[in-house]
Amino acid sequence: MIRLVAIDLDNTLLRSDLSISSTNRNALKRAREAGVVIAIATGRMFQTASLILSDLGPDMPVAAYNGALIRMRDSGETLCSMPIQPDDGERVVRFLWDFDVAFQAYFDDQLYVPRLTSASAYYSSRYGAAVHVLSDIDEFARRPSLKYLIIEDPGRIDSVRQALEGVIGPNLRTMRSQPGMLEIVDSRVSKGRALRHLASHFSIDIAHTMAIGDSENDIDMLREAAIGVAVSGADHDVKAVADYVVASNDNDGVAEALDMFVSC
Repeated sequence: MIRLVAIDLDNTLLRSDLSISSTNRNALKRAREAGVVIAIATGRMFQTASLILSDLGPDMPVAAYNGALIRMRDSGETLCSMPIQPDDGERVVRFLWDFDVAFQAYFDDQLYVPRLTSASAYYSSRYGAAVHVLSDIDEFARRPSLKYLIIEDPGRIDSVRQALEGVIGPNLRTMRSQPGMLEIVDSRVSKGRALRHLASHFSIDIAHTMAIGDSENDIDMLREAAIGVAVSGADHDVKAVADYVVASNDNDGVAEALDMFVSC
């Protein structure tokens, strides 16, 4: 029996217009009423994810920043926090600054950039996050960040990633969350580890878990869960590790998975 479900937001639970369908809402409600813990696992900030989830009923866990910050939506109780430490982050910040790519950091769940760019304006508009500017690059590099996010043309982002891999060292890792978004987190951070942490917190055996996602940063979560589900629009590599593929985010794939595997 499934007792814990971890669900990605963008391109999984959220439709292309960033809304949650009534079908998915009702399926989530039925699952929660049946005693299933519904957790959100997202690359997004905690604050912006929480706004989207504010009307989904009682308090729920949110694994934000790909699991670097796990916090209860309403009470604000922090279950886990693993920011990038300054010694590791400084190398990343200085490399990205010199490489001349658009990047942003997240200090205490607030979005910061060293300078305003069209990429940061796009992100702020799409995701509803206020942008703070910290132009002192030395101070920027010294602050612990929950993650760094690179926003770049999809055609160039692989070359940026390749160059970055030679800089970050063993304490950090990279992952794609969108075709044009590359994320850098502490090497201990992943949605899969977040799922295991949540299972332990709620005293649920990992054998009673399910995960639903679509992107590279969801892969280890799908592998970790007893049942890994990909929506039909998922990346090929995600579908390859999934146990099941359901309908797309625009066609209520989350509800389909919940109806298939959660007894209500």
